[in-house]
Amino acid sequence: MGSNESSIEQLQDSCLRELTNIGLGHATMALASLTGQNFNMDVPSMSVTAAPDLTCVFTNPEELTVAVSMPFTGDVQGQTAFFFPWASAQRLSRLLTGLAPADLDSIDELFGSTILEVGNILCSSFLNAISDMTGLRMEATPPAVSIDGAQSIVSTLIVEACFQDTQILTLETRIFEESSETLDGRFLCMPASGGLQTVFERLGVAEAA
Repeated sequence: MGSNESSIEQLQDSCLRELTNIGLGHATMALASLTGQNFNMDVPSMSVTAAPDLTCVFTNPEELTVAVSMPFTGDVQGQTAFFFPWASAQRLSRLLTGLAPADLDSIDELFGSTILEVGNILCSSFLNAISDMTGLRMEATPPAVSIDGAQSIVSTLIVEACFQDTQILTLETRIFEESSETLDGRFLCMPASGGLQTVFERLGVAEAA
């Protein structure tokens, strides 16, 4: 690896961390406003992953997962998605409504709407952070909820949006509520082919990962 390539990767990492910090700030404030409770959020890991390798970022690709996906349009088009493992989705539902389904057969409209609203907040917050930092117009469209294995959900998103050749930003997240309840998740930003390159160019980094 040449020194120039190494420097570019360091700049990309710095840019992504700044985007993440802004997105986290937006998200935690929005969640606090929604629930009346304080939250903290951190990102144990982040990466830029080729679409065919995306399921490798999940510890257990077959784990039952609740995902909120949100397409976006504008100067850059694509999908954002937030993935909650089933146990975290249950904890989130109990935290916000006092109730949680015990299994798939117990899922009701309240559970679905609760996860959808939180996913909407999280995806919108990260999308707004990217748009604010780059000046690119990135407009969210209505989100949708999916419940399945993580690998199945990811594969469907990639195929439906024709993202097989794109680079995808992935963030592992942990949300901490005042009671020390921890909600694990993973945020994905999946711009159409060339979209991540456009974002990096706007941030002054000449080459995408």
